[in-house]
This record gives sequence, C-alpha cells and structure tokens, in this order.
Amino acid sequence: MAAAIFEVRYLMKKFFWLAVIVLLLLTFSDHELLRPYRDQLYGLILDNAPSSGKMSDEQAMRQIQKQFSQLSANWGQGQQQQLSKAAASKDSLLVFHQRYCVNGDFNPILFGEPLRQSCIIIDSKMEALTSP
Repeated sequence: MAAAIFEVRYLMKKFFWLAVIVLLLLTFSDHELLRPYRDQLYGLILDNAPSSGKMSDEQAMRQIQKQFSQLSANWGQGQQQQLSKAAASKDSLLVFHQRYCVNGDFNPILFGEPLRQSCIIIDSKMEALTSP
C-alpha cells in the first residue's frame, strides 16, 4: 500500500513538472528565439492533424505551398515567384491548374519539367481543393 502511494506521488510530481514546463513554453513561445520552432511545430501539427477523416482545403493549400517551396528551392527567382503567386489562394491555384495543367496553355516562366512537377503536386490535392 505504501509503495503504491509513493508511486502515485512520484508520478504526480513528474506530471506537475511536465505541466509547468509546457506552460512556460507556451508563455514564452512568442520570444524571438522560440518563435521559429513554435511555427515549425504548429505547421507540423496542422499538416498532420486529422480533420474528420478528409483533408480540408486549408491543409491542402499549406501542403501545396510547402511542396512548392521545396520543389522550387533550386529554381530561378522568376519560377519561385510564379509558384508562390499561383499558391497564394485557392482560387488562384485552381485557375493556374485549369490553364496550365488541364488546358495546356504555354507558361513562359514555368514550362517543361518544372510545370509537370507542379501539376503533379496540385493534382495530388485536387480532391481536397474541390470538395465542398
């Protein structure tokens, strides 16, 4: 009986200190040293958190923007700007997809393999973007 009480006290003490640390981190998470880590953690949580079984259009937009930035890391500045402009909103992304991926219009900045890779990324998230 005494061992069980000791174990409960030990666990309660550990839980208390864990709660204190979490509250301190939340309190000071807006500090300039912690802000990049907080934003990165929030991004991971928002990207991976399930939302009623289906991906929301906000999650799809965040993932597309993230994949676009990773994809265009070694591309020219004009191509990066074109992709960031296309992924600025859901409507602009759908217009970009319709014009360049579906209709096959010529894009003087993004063409060939970069355009094909961009269309693959958008196509992978089209269900989430077009669902009501």
